[in-house]
Formats: sequence, C-alpha cells, structure tokens
Amino acid sequence: MSKEPKSDSQKKLPAHVQRRNRSIAEREAARLARPDRPSVQSLAHANRAKSAVSSTPFGIGNFKGTNASSISSSALENESSAASSDWCGPFSVARQMIAAREEARALRENEKEEKEQKSSESHPLDAVLQAAILQNKIKANPSMTWRGKLVEIKDSSGKAENLYQKRSRRYKRQKLTAEKDHSSQISKRIPSLYDLCVKFIVNNFESVEALGLMIDSTIRRSICEALVSTGRMNGAAFDTLAEEGIETLEITDCVSVTQEAMVEALEKLVPAGLRALILNHAGRAFGTNAVDAILRSTSSELFALSISGAYLLKDLDASRLVAKFSRTLSSIEFNACPSIGSDFCNSLSTHFSSSADSSLLLELSLREISLTRDQLISLGTSSDALRNLRSISLRQMDAMDDETLSKILESTQGNLKFIDLSNDVNLTDESLLSIRRYNSKGNLSVLNLCGLKNLTAVGLEAFFTFGIDGLPNPPNLRTLDLSSCDFNAVNENVVNLAISSSALKRSQDDESRLLKVDTLKRDLSALGGLVSLDVSNSSVTDKVMENLASTCSSSLKLLKVNFCPNISDNGLGYLVSKCGTQFSSVEIWGCAQISDIFLDGNHGAGRRFEIEGAWMKSRRDTASK
Repeated sequence: MSKEPKSDSQKKLPAHVQRRNRSIAEREAARLARPDRPSVQSLAHANRAKSAVSSTPFGIGNFKGTNASSISSSALENESSAASSDWCGPFSVARQMIAAREEARALRENEKEEKEQKSSESHPLDAVLQAAILQNKIKANPSMTWRGKLVEIKDSSGKAENLYQKRSRRYKRQKLTAEKDHSSQISKRIPSLYDLCVKFIVNNFESVEALGLMIDSTIRRSICEALVSTGRMNGAAFDTLAEEGIETLEITDCVSVTQEAMVEALEKLVPAGLRALILNHAGRAFGTNAVDAILRSTSSELFALSISGAYLLKDLDASRLVAKFSRTLSSIEFNACPSIGSDFCNSLSTHFSSSADSSLLLELSLREISLTRDQLISLGTSSDALRNLRSISLRQMDAMDDETLSKILESTQGNLKFIDLSNDVNLTDESLLSIRRYNSKGNLSVLNLCGLKNLTAVGLEAFFTFGIDGLPNPPNLRTLDLSSCDFNAVNENVVNLAISSSALKRSQDDESRLLKVDTLKRDLSALGGLVSLDVSNSSVTDKVMENLASTCSSSLKLLKVNFCPNISDNGLGYLVSKCGTQFSSVEIWGCAQISDIFLDGNHGAGRRFEIEGAWMKSRRDTASK
C-alpha cells in the first residue's frame, strides 16, 4: 500500500528549529555584508579643494556618471568638518604639504607686493640717505673698497677662459720669479748658482771623497737635505759629511746611519773640536754606545745638543751627557726620546745651578718626553738652573698643567724671549696669567699657544688688555701662534687686542723696566708690529685683516689663516695691497670661499708673493699680467 505525500502543513518545521535557522542566517549575513558608510568620518581627509589628487580611487566626482549634486549637504558638512583634523594616510599628508606650500607662496607674494608698494613711495632724500649709510660702512670696513686686478682673458675663438685654463695658467706662473728679462718683460725662473752647485754635488756625491773644512754648516745642511730628499743618503754619504775637523754635525735623517758608523764618527769628531751635535730621527743610531764614544773624549767644547727620536737613549745616558758638558752647553733639546726621566731632570738642576761651575743654560726644548708632574716641577723648584733661560719649549707634555708651568716660569726670573707650549692640552687661562705675571722685564717676543683647546675668549682678552692691577703690561710680541685653539675663543676682539699690543710704542723705566699704563704712548711703534701671525682654525673676520693693514703693514711677513671661513677675498686683498714688499707668504688651506678674485687679482705685482693652499699653487710670482 503506497504512502500519500505529506501536505504543506505536515512539512512545516518546528518553531524552535525555524528560530535557530533564522539566527544562523542573520549571523552569516552580518558577517558577509558590506558595512554601511558612517554618518561622520572617523579619519579625516585634507582639503579636497586645494589638492589635485585624491587619497582613494573612488573619490567624489572622480568617475563619469557621478553627480556631485546628488551628494547630500549633510555629507559635505561632515567632510568639511573632518578636513580640520589630521589623517596619517600618505596621500593625505602629501595633499596637506601641497596646501601648505600654496599658502606659503601666497604669503610671499603678498609680502612682495607690500614691499613694492612701499618702495614705490620714494622720497627725494632717499638716495642721499643710502649714500651716507654706504659711506659709513666703507669707513668702518675699508676692505669693501678693494677691487681685484682680475683681467678676463679670452682664447683665439673669443671665448673666456674656463676653470681648467685658469688653473693651468696659474700652474705655469708658479715657475716665474721676480728676476725679469728686460728684453721680453717676462719673468723667467733662473736657478741660483748656489742651487746649481748643490744639485751638481748631490748628483755626483758618490764621487766626492771629502767636502773640505771650508764648507760651513749651512752648506752641509743643504747638501744633507738634498741627499735625503733624493734617496741618496747612505752610510758612505754619512762618512763624507762627518769628516774630521767640522764644528757642526747636523743630519736631518739618520735612518740609514748605523750605530757603528755613528760611534766611529763621534770618536773622531768630538776630540777634533765638535761644538754642535744635531741628529734628527736618530732612531737606532744614537744609544749607549754613541754616548760612551762622546764621553771617552777629554775635550768638552760641545755647546749645542739636539737629539730627536732616539729610542735607544736611556735616562742615565742623557744625565751623563749633561754632566759631562755642563761647563759648555748652552742649548739642550730632546724630542721624542721616551726613556728620559728623573735622572736627566736631576742632572740638569744640579749641574746648571748657580752653585755649580757651569755654563749659562740659554735654551731648553723638550717635546713628547714622558716626564711626570713631579719631575717637571723639580726643574723649576729644585734649583735656579733656569735663571738665565731665554727660550723654553715644552711641547706635547701630558703632565704639564697650570701649577707646573707657573713654577717653571717663576724660576726663569722674567728673562724669557721665546715660549712654546704647543699641544699642552691641560693648560687653561691660569697659564696665560702666569705667562704675563712672570714677563716682568717685558722681553717676551715669541709666543706659541697652538692647540690649547681650554683657552677661552675671556682669558685671551684679559691677557692682551692693558692696565690690569698687579700685572705687567701685555707682551710686545713679534710672533704669535693661536692656531687650532677653540674656534670661538680666537675671535676678532682677541686678535685685534694682540695686534694693538704688539704695534704700540712703549717707553720703559730703566731702573725697574716695568711697563706702566701712564708711560704707554698711544701711537704706532717705528719697529712695526707682528712679523708672523697664525690664527688657523679660528673665527677671525675681515676686520682683523683691516687692523693688520693699518698697524702691521711695514712688519708683517707671514700670515696663516687656514680653515678660517669668515675671511673673504676683500679682506685678504686689502691686506696685500696695503702691506710692504716684506709680506711674502699667506696660507689659506681649507678656505674654499677664497676665489680667483684674490688668487689672480691681488695687488702683489712686481714682487715675490707666495700663496699656499690654492689648487696647483705652491709658489707663484704675482707679476703684472
């Protein structure tokens, strides 16, 4: 019996099953459905009216068929209110930058229009006022009036020279000298007879058996330098230079000299009357054996001893040399001899004191010597060995500080003429006070403070200022080196004070020899001012060049302004035009702002003038073009 199909009422699911199916369907529809556009945007866009791009590819009005008027006013209000907020999208940020740029350009155009409107309203006296302002500027800065004698040179085709042609012409000119050929009025480089002779001797030195005792130390030094530079310095050349009977043995580089050759040479030179021994880069050549060879001699005429780079020289050996020649030595120099220490200091203090029968120690130079602070202090406090010192050089001494320097300077009793404290990094403004205090006799003329980073502008200004109670007047310097100090410490005010201090005429009391403010005559000295000035790596300006031109034009010979970015063509050109023929050299390394206006247009015509630091420029003759 077949079953009958069920009716619709029989197929109806139970209510609880229908409710369950409906809830499942609604949940899936909610998960898969596109969300509706919110009435208020949470992330705002930039101002759409000021941008040519949209942050989305389906912006309003971007596609055909889109009717902008169909957008409801409420949506537009929402977008305008959201535009005031920020959105981190990259396209929106770009639009904001474009909008800000447009606003800045509009602001600049408005300001320009306002200035043009104001300038159009001129007054008949405006030209007179501008001329008066310009005249005051020129009076305060006379370097503004300098004009270079730069002549534009054209080639055969009528085109102006390019940079390479200018540099090539300058390179050729560096061979010219001040000796002119009157027939052609062109300067030619003619080597001197001295240079020709030295070159000929060096080229044939292997055939030279002896130079002869008539050849003095200057010629021997020139020959030795030429032998070293050409690579011809060897044992045979040393034997020829160190011939018996000479008074000075000066070797600029002892690298190729063995210790045996040095011992053999000293054994015959010292008894024969050697008076000066100067060995640079001594290395292995000068050690205990060489010292023993010197000490075996009964003669003691050595007055100058200069040893550099002798790493085999012991502290005791240096002490023995000082003790042996204390009656004749007046100049002692040791550079980069690492073993020198307390024995040398004690020997120096003992054998050059006033109680000992010794010579007068006039020059002492120590560089890169590993002395302790106590050893340095003992040089000035243990005795009066430095009482007659005229020149002292204590360079790159790690243990040197303000107190140590003060004790050493006090022991010199104000007789120093030369002080070199380069790269003593621990020195501060207190050392400047000590230098001025112990320059009681006013003899100091050379001061080297290179590389002292702890010096300040206030301390340097006080050092060169007149009329400070309890201190002598500033030193009357002829050579001053303030290079590589703090950039802002060596400024315009400091250098101008130093220039004025060196150039002013002074009167002295013959009894006390103490310079006083009331005896200072405020006019320039007939002797001039600074002869050599080094202010490399400083903040000096053209004002310093103008001051040099007005006070030191008759004395200045050498100027170093390397890495001084505030100096211009006008300042250097004005200085060269005002200085005399004695001004022969200026260094401008690192001064990229110096152009051909000065290099080719300065007023050093008719005399030899050296510019170091220009490309393809080692020496040039600035004869008139």
